[in-house]
Amino acid sequence: MSSAEAQTPDELYQALATLVAKNIPNFNEPNLRKAYEFAAKCHGDQKRQSGEPYVTHPLEVATIVASFKVDQASIIAALLHDVVEDTDTTLETIEKEFDKSVAELVDGLTKIARIEFRSTQERLAENFRKMVLAMAKDIRVIIVKLADRLHNMRTMKSLPEAKRLRIAQETMDIYAPLANRLGMYGVKSELEDLCLRQIKPEIYSDLKAKISSKKNQRLQYIEDVKDILIAEMQKYSFTKFEVTGRPKHFYSIYKKMQDRTVVFEDINDLFAFRIIVESVRDCYEALGVVHAMWKPMPGRFKDYIAMPKGNMYQSLHTTVIRPSGEPCEIQIRTRTMHEVCEYGVAAHWNYKERGSTPARQTPESQKMAWLNQIVEWQNELKDPDEFMEAVKVDLFEEEIFVFTPKGDVFQLPIKATALDFAFAVHSAVGQSTIGAKVNGRMVPIKKELKSGDIIEIVTSSKQTPNKNWLSFVTTSRAKNRIRSYLRSEQREKSKLLGIEILRQELSARHLDFDKMDKSGELLALSKLAKESNVDEMCIAIGYGKCNPEVILDRAFPQKSVQTLAEAQSTSLSQPALTPILTNKKTGKGSRIMVSGLDNLLVVMARCCNPLPGEEIVGFITRGRGVTIHQYECPRARDLDPARRVEATWGHPKTLDGVTEFATHLRIVTADRPGILAQITNIISLTGANIQKAQVQVGKDSLGVLDFEIKVRDSAQLQMIMQKIEATPSVMRIERKIPGYNVKKSKAKKTVKKKAGT
Repeated sequence: MSSAEAQTPDELYQALATLVAKNIPNFNEPNLRKAYEFAAKCHGDQKRQSGEPYVTHPLEVATIVASFKVDQASIIAALLHDVVEDTDTTLETIEKEFDKSVAELVDGLTKIARIEFRSTQERLAENFRKMVLAMAKDIRVIIVKLADRLHNMRTMKSLPEAKRLRIAQETMDIYAPLANRLGMYGVKSELEDLCLRQIKPEIYSDLKAKISSKKNQRLQYIEDVKDILIAEMQKYSFTKFEVTGRPKHFYSIYKKMQDRTVVFEDINDLFAFRIIVESVRDCYEALGVVHAMWKPMPGRFKDYIAMPKGNMYQSLHTTVIRPSGEPCEIQIRTRTMHEVCEYGVAAHWNYKERGSTPARQTPESQKMAWLNQIVEWQNELKDPDEFMEAVKVDLFEEEIFVFTPKGDVFQLPIKATALDFAFAVHSAVGQSTIGAKVNGRMVPIKKELKSGDIIEIVTSSKQTPNKNWLSFVTTSRAKNRIRSYLRSEQREKSKLLGIEILRQELSARHLDFDKMDKSGELLALSKLAKESNVDEMCIAIGYGKCNPEVILDRAFPQKSVQTLAEAQSTSLSQPALTPILTNKKTGKGSRIMVSGLDNLLVVMARCCNPLPGEEIVGFITRGRGVTIHQYECPRARDLDPARRVEATWGHPKTLDGVTEFATHLRIVTADRPGILAQITNIISLTGANIQKAQVQVGKDSLGVLDFEIKVRDSAQLQMIMQKIEATPSVMRIERKIPGYNVKKSKAKKTVKKKAGT
């Protein structure tokens, strides 16, 4: 329970001042009080959704920041972090009342306001861009931001459900991985648990009930293992050490259930134990003690002391098998490493202030290389979808370490391929890669790498990137370099095609392309087409985004004489898209509005099957109208942004009689009698229609149920998925991308043959 629920603002301030005095030597209490009183005055009578005085929120955020043991400027910025966004206070006033560093921190924490964005994704991307730039200048910005998000997640009970889900999903996608990247594991774990409670409340409640049901038994297990470890450490003459044990976090347990496709009862390693010692040498000696007592599990030992994670994390990890047959995870680290593990980059700031350095710490520029990468992406990637995708990949929590033949170390996300490594070495190397040697053996470029691999890239000057590469590379760098090359190539092809089309149209009117280019008349045509120059106009024609007939009809009317200059001043507001794209099947306008028009030929993308209620986007396809994708469809991100057009669902009355849309679900369940009937009954009761169903039971006694169903909109689909997910024995449910490959075709033929016999 938040202390704000039981304390007044003044009481919260006293608790904050006590904590600051404990964690920050020689702190300036009058300046801290001044910041509190300034925030209280600015927020005045403002209330939170719960009805509490708004100032309790910045007080709680400042208390969280103070617990990280950072400097007083960060705590003051936490107290003031909402005054510019939510009141009339300016940054100039904050700089005058406090100092420039506090004002800069507050500016980095203030969202972009009063700007119209096309989508929530674009708003999220632009706000995150601003925060990234602020982080690059001063890492304390994100320390305060994470504290702000943590308190909001703790106290979101009074918000509407839709807003809670949106904030929780954003936190799970961005802020929890960011806390992980910064090494702030305590914050990361709590954020993940709070997100799970909002996004999957039934699963969270079920886990909580199951863990609580045997609480005393589990606590006793922790004490028994601790006693054994302490006795064994003392036996080998260890004197200065500490042993702790704790149950794993709810989200960690849920993730294991998902990854291993098992039920809660089959998870054995529900606890983690830590041995904290005095020196690096003691860490390895303690590891020897543990391995001498219990057998280590093969492949479950990780040395993050010799090879620290990119977020400064250092520790030895081992999983052993106890005599009872249960696996037991043990982490061994020094006290300094433990503090860095708990507070991550905040601990680094604290060490910097004290003038000392954590063990084996490399320069901060190397530790924050991932942040520099995100800054690079935010400069290069203007498309919000691609930027957020790059951010999510760069914040990926698991990583591997691989080597060049010369011994240089490269850090890559798990499942990275040889081609990802090539792009990590250099863009030119990646673009010309034809193969790779991993540990001395030739492998294909899509070969997934493992920690410790030694890679040598084989290149050819004749090799160029192709679209297929996007299907297996994992890093942001590789994806963006490949897309950039493909777009450049596509633009050139479209330009040549557009020139040819325009030449033909001009020739039919007895006009010469080359002469008009020299005279500047083509440039005037490009302005009429609302393009910046002739090249851009030809590219737009080649894409099918611009119709040259319409432009030339305006510029050269067949029955009247009109100069280009006159043509430019008329009808410029008309859209370049023309009635050639009209949906001839209906004749009354389609269910999709494209660029504000409802008379265009549209095709629903089969890769994502968008549903009414979901954000959508259109891509112009020459000769085939506009293809409609979900806004976040992964395949749509590989398409050229130049072909993108705005698309929205029309009013229900304009749906042309189409009331149901096909979608696919995959459900993984424990194999038990009646589960299929129970699930089909849920689908039926919600008013959806089952088109196809396929059931398989694997050797692990897990059932995989594939359904094709027809629903009215995304809201109905979400209701169906929530009800099925809450069903006992259902372990996972996901919306499946339909496949139309050869194997599935053969499977269908086999079924028909059996039915015939």
